[in-house]
Formats: sequence, C-alpha cells, structure tokens
Amino acid sequence: MGWLEELRNRIEITRRKTYLDNAGAGPLTKDAAEAIRNFIELWQVEGEPWELALDHIVEAKKEFARLINSPWRNIAAVSGATHGLNALLSAIEFKPGSNVVVSPLNFPTGIFSFHALRARGIIREVRIAKAVNGYVPLDEYERLIDDNTAIVFVDYVSWITGYKEKIKEIVNIAHSRGALVVTDAFHAVGVIPIDVRADGIDALITGTYKWLLGPHGAGFIYVSDELLSRLKPSFSGWMGIEDNQVSRRLRNEKLFERPIDITTFKPASDASILEWGTWPIIAFEGALASIKLLIKYEVPWRFEEHTKKLIEMLYGSLSELGLRVTTPMDSHASIITFEYRDPYGLAKFLSDNGIVVSPRPGIIRVSPHAYNTVEEVERFIDAVRSYVKSRS
Repeated sequence: MGWLEELRNRIEITRRKTYLDNAGAGPLTKDAAEAIRNFIELWQVEGEPWELALDHIVEAKKEFARLINSPWRNIAAVSGATHGLNALLSAIEFKPGSNVVVSPLNFPTGIFSFHALRARGIIREVRIAKAVNGYVPLDEYERLIDDNTAIVFVDYVSWITGYKEKIKEIVNIAHSRGALVVTDAFHAVGVIPIDVRADGIDALITGTYKWLLGPHGAGFIYVSDELLSRLKPSFSGWMGIEDNQVSRRLRNEKLFERPIDITTFKPASDASILEWGTWPIIAFEGALASIKLLIKYEVPWRFEEHTKKLIEMLYGSLSELGLRVTTPMDSHASIITFEYRDPYGLAKFLSDNGIVVSPRPGIIRVSPHAYNTVEEVERFIDAVRSYVKSRS
C-alpha cells in the first residue's frame, strides 16, 4: 500500500465524497477524532488529565514548528487565527502616525482588526493595496510601504484567488523601511512547505481546521526572536507569564506546590507571552493528531510531486472547457478559482453528485489536498463538463 492510499484510509470522507473544499474546512481525520474521543473518555473516567494536556500542548507546538522550520519556543498555542492576531497586535507598540498596509486578497478578519485600531486612534491609516488580475504587484507594495508603515499584513496564500504571495520579496521591501511583516498562513500551512526563517517573516498566524485537517478551536502563532524581544503585552493571564504551568512542567515541578506570585508581572520570554489563559485542550488533542499524520506522510513536502500536479491538471482541463481561470498560475499553492455565471447552481449540481467545492461571488473555488487523487479531479471535470454542456 502506497502513502496516498494509507493517508486516504485515515480520512473517512474519501469513501463517500470527492472532497475539494479544503480551503473552506478540511475533513476531520480519523486520527483527530480518535484522539479527541480518547481524551474525553479519559477525562470522563479519571478526571481532567491536566498534566497530559500540558505535555500535548508542548508537543503540538513542536510538531507545528517542524512544518514551518521554527524553534518550538517561538510558537504560541491559541484558540484560532483571529485570536492569535489580536493577541499579537495587543503586544506591539505603534508609533504615533503609523500606517498599516494590507492586501485586498486577504481573508477579511485581520483587516477588521486594523480598522479597529485606526478607529481608536492607535494607528493613523489602513492602506489597502490594489490587486491586478488576481494578485498585488510588488511595485504596489513599494508604493504603499513607507517609513511610517508599522505592519504589512498579507496572507501567505489568498483565500479568494489562490495566489501565493512572494513573501520573501515583500519582507525585503518592508524591512528596508522598518516595517514588520505579519502573514496569515491559514491557506498554506499543511499543504505547501514553509520556512519562516528563510522567508524572514516576523509573525505568522493560522488555525487548524483547513489544510491541517484538525478541529475548530485551535491555532498557532509564530513570532521571530527579534519581534519577541519587542513585545509589550497589554493583556495577559496565567499562561502568559514566565512562571506558567508549562514552564513548571518542563522543570519537573509540582504544578501548584508554590503559590503563583500576583505581586508582579513578568511576562514569558518565549511565544507563550501571547497565550494568556487556558487553551481549548480538546481541540489541541485533535490538532496534534492530524499534524502528526501530515508529517508522517510528508504531506507539505510532497506538493511539487503530487498536489501541484492536481492544480495544473485542473487548470488545463478548465481552460479546455472555455472557463476562465482567475488564479495566477505563475505563483500558486493548492487553490484554483474559475469564473462561472451561476456558481451556486454549479456547486449545487456538483454537491448532488457527491463533489464538494466552494461557490463564491462569480467564481467557483476548488482546493484539493495531498489526499486527493487524479481520478477525483477527473470526476470533477467530467461533472463540470456535463453541467456546462447542459446549460449551453
């Protein structure tokens, strides 16, 4: 049995549907479901397995760090991408008159955080770049980023066009003008290889329920050493301090033998400075299991040999059908979008035939993962061809 068949055996939905909507939400793996069930059963029978949960939080950070080539102490475990971003922003000092540059191809959630900062007068301006043909040209970043730019916030891969940003080049532009680069990698981590240190990224955020094939309620933040040294949290909690439960556990201390000192505030020196309170530990049980599964089968690192070929196959077949692909194919990950006059009608037809994709305004978004097969792509193309022909 090859790696692909073994992986598919751990993903129940592959027995019932052609699932091509990983950019919406990835299917929950058997590994995640079993880990959650086992943890809940242990809790039910024995009481809360707190020390096991702490060990698994550390393990989850270590496994996630492997996916992005980061030291694990630069990783914070949080309840989701938006929570992670807001925790980070609350710890960054903004100079008066600062602006932030964002891409219009970003998922909107983070952009709203910057609008909120502007509304409170913490930053002066949110500059939204202009996209052309599904991407933002580098010279647009050159135009917008200046010496007053505090942060450039850009998704690693666009949720709406599938464009894979030229992160390293954007980092070079931003850093030359003293700006940080924060990237939302929700549509990248788990499906393509990422190296945060080679890219020079200052911070990366993600959740786990898309390409990481885990549950809702878990996420991670990567923070570079340089940015960590500058963070000054506005908020904190018992997990964000230096003497937190994980640090005591790693020192083999009895967790509550010493009182927690509430007379002072010494924030954690690693990325747990952004963790604040108790994690959604059940969600992290599932996330850890799915991340380990992806690493076991080297999923992100198989992108060139497998997943990329599915996207290229989709591009060729959709183009042959006369459908305009809106994903810039010179820099893409594992999302492809194409125009169709009735995306919801086509998506419903596909769903009725056991094929799951995402309709969006004026387009269909198709997002295969490493567990998808050539045969599934062919099934999708045959169904689209049938529908388009019937409507012509």
